[in-house]
Amino acid sequence: MKSLRLLTAAASLAAVLAVSAFAAESEAGYVDIGQLVPAAKGEFVEINLSPGLLKFAAKIAAKQEPEAAALIANLKRVRVNVVSLDDSNRKATIEQIEAVRAKLESQGWTQMVTVREREGGDNVTVHAKQKGDDVIEGLVVTVIDGKGEAVFVNIVGLISADQIATIAEQLNIEPLRHVKVKIKQDKSSDKDEA
Repeated sequence: MKSLRLLTAAASLAAVLAVSAFAAESEAGYVDIGQLVPAAKGEFVEINLSPGLLKFAAKIAAKQEPEAAALIANLKRVRVNVVSLDDSNRKATIEQIEAVRAKLESQGWTQMVTVREREGGDNVTVHAKQKGDDVIEGLVVTVIDGKGEAVFVNIVGLISADQIATIAEQLNIEPLRHVKVKIKQDKSSDKDEA
């Protein structure tokens, strides 16, 4: 009898996990990068914020930072990975990030930012999955840092163009700060032309 209960519990847990994984993959702005391999020595950070955690964070932020709370409430998922690179994982990690970039382009994502510094420098892209002219369903930031680090960020949810700057500040995503400047310049040049 105990083993039947244990088997039922295990099957239920597996079903819940499968439904959660399917739900994440079916979200328009979600990108599955797979598992990144940690370096033999060095930093490895993985953050996965689910819809429930994001709603909880929005409620906490609502009183002190209503603008940030409104943004967080529209997000469905946030994933951040930071991986140190060494001889044990450099090649595989770079190949994995390059494959994700190619996949995004083949699936119609818009490449908003590209930074390619000289050899040994930073290699950065920011891709957006657009929904109409003013709303983004997902953002992906990939960084291969010249200092020996790789970064992957996937933000899923409805984000207006005006909110990108807030995301850059709240989540401390440096490449998005460049988008903020570009958007402001585009808006000011539109006003100059009018």
